[in-house]
Amino acid sequence: MTFPRSFLLLSVVLWPVSLTLAADDAAKTDPRYPFRTDFANANLPWYQPKPLEFPPHHSDRRINGELISADFIHRTGQFRVSKTGEVVEFFMPPYASVHFLKAEADLRDVPLGTDFLFFLNDDGHGNFTRLATMQDQFSIDAGHSFSYKLDEVKLGEGKLLATKQSIPKNQPDLGKAELHVNAATRVWKDDQQIKLEDLKPGDELLYDLTGRSASSPGVCTDIWVGAETHQKVTEAQTAKFAERVKKLGLPGWINKTEGNKVTVTLFSDDVPTFKKTYADDLAVGKDVALCVANEELRTWNPPVDKEKSSIVEVSKVPTESYGCSGTQVVIQVAYMLEGFRRGRVVRVFGSGWTIKDPPYGQGLMNYGYRGPTNSEIQENTAKEYPLQYPYRTDYGNDTLPWFKLKPGQKPPQYSEHRVLGELVKVDAEKHTCQFRTDRTGETVEFTLVPGGSVQYLNANATLADIPIGTRCTFGLYQDHNGAFSQAWTVSDDFSHLASQNTTLRVTALKLDQGRIDVGWQLTKMKNYNGDMELEPDLGQSILLVTPETRVWKGDKQVKLTDLAVGDLLLVDRTSEQSGQPAHCTDIWIGEDTHKAATEQQAKKLATAKK
Repeated sequence: MTFPRSFLLLSVVLWPVSLTLAADDAAKTDPRYPFRTDFANANLPWYQPKPLEFPPHHSDRRINGELISADFIHRTGQFRVSKTGEVVEFFMPPYASVHFLKAEADLRDVPLGTDFLFFLNDDGHGNFTRLATMQDQFSIDAGHSFSYKLDEVKLGEGKLLATKQSIPKNQPDLGKAELHVNAATRVWKDDQQIKLEDLKPGDELLYDLTGRSASSPGVCTDIWVGAETHQKVTEAQTAKFAERVKKLGLPGWINKTEGNKVTVTLFSDDVPTFKKTYADDLAVGKDVALCVANEELRTWNPPVDKEKSSIVEVSKVPTESYGCSGTQVVIQVAYMLEGFRRGRVVRVFGSGWTIKDPPYGQGLMNYGYRGPTNSEIQENTAKEYPLQYPYRTDYGNDTLPWFKLKPGQKPPQYSEHRVLGELVKVDAEKHTCQFRTDRTGETVEFTLVPGGSVQYLNANATLADIPIGTRCTFGLYQDHNGAFSQAWTVSDDFSHLASQNTTLRVTALKLDQGRIDVGWQLTKMKNYNGDMELEPDLGQSILLVTPETRVWKGDKQVKLTDLAVGDLLLVDRTSEQSGQPAHCTDIWIGEDTHKAATEQQAKKLATAKK
């Protein structure tokens, strides 16, 4: 299992979701499935994913939740469970898909806060964090031919009364529905945004939600009016996804190799659209390019390391599972590359597709750029080539022991176990501390070992410099009892972001909800031609704020209301605890402020040493 690099997603483990079945469901059996399902066979074990096997339908646990964070590059994210408020991390295997507006989508296409139904498989450790697919309300309803006929508009009560229906199945009344709206609800008709007041009885609606919880049905973020509008938005999202796929290549895994032939099953969770979009480019006799990729679907240097190939056979394969396109191709290559092995992931560039390097931060090889290149290369090495490390890491080698610290010696890179937690107690003289781990609330005592380092505000610091209640990343090693109680590194979120040349760009301010939406933005990087470029966002997150959140600009404390869309932020936060969502303790606005905060901390430490 790999772990995402972003401070917003990094965690010691991917925490399990509480699983319960109603008594009547627990008693049901369904002989169609040789595993436990959400609705039957509680006496059977859950399906366990296997190499080169797409998870069968209904092998998953389905959980409603609101998307609160997404790492576009590492294909990971977080959602807040509607019923419990619990935060759950998920990761996407190479075949996993996102469905948005009844079309396949990339994580970057999905607005933060959107309510999804997450289809999760067991990750092999008893945790339901392995995503098979995720679907927004629009996709769920449209996928079952449902829509909602508007009966009555009650804007004074923030309600729309409607009747659920299926026009294709001639089912005009499938029950009553009450849709909640507010001033932020967007309404779309054809290509235009209209007002809530423009809605009329008889309108055919589909919608998406946010804010669903145990005590609230949620509020509509968007409403789409009319069958023609529904079709248009689906077609637009389909085209958007296809354009991205053609830039990066169609993903699939290698089922077998024989001589100079590679058999590849391609990924997609929308079989009809896949055939319609790509069949002509994947016909027998077509010239294609084959590139080695990793489990995150990232490639190295496609214009250089692509292998010119041709398709010699196309066949159909069963699609009663998640992620299988139904298309398998046999590709003849001139040279068998090291990465063309059974079980490995590849990308196929169809006939005539333009092949370019992925933007900085998205590819696996980033030489020629200015930035955190060495750190990125090392992290990729730990993930992709675990055998180079003779010890266990957070990225692999689960069967090996952890590296043991040796007095007076600096430990090798990625030998630490990284854990997130909130600092709760510091004994500066003894260099001992306590922190409370994210979500579990477990109290961990640790000692900062001689030679270890502390970073606060991206400057060297002492443990006493970090305010109590600040969430930090702790690089831990085992003591003689096997407990992770020896810290080599401690750093706050500000430092973690700054060390990765990353800031958080404000994309939306929703202070009435105690919320700021941000994109994860790299600083400008030098491309292969020597030109400075601003690369696409690496991810997005929701930051929660409270009246106690401090905001800094220059050398002054300002108000939350002084924030503006486009501001570049660095932040410190509390940890996520049961019933206590993580929130920002401090926000620093602008690169000048970030630099000044770092310089101030550096001067503080220098003065203390004197």
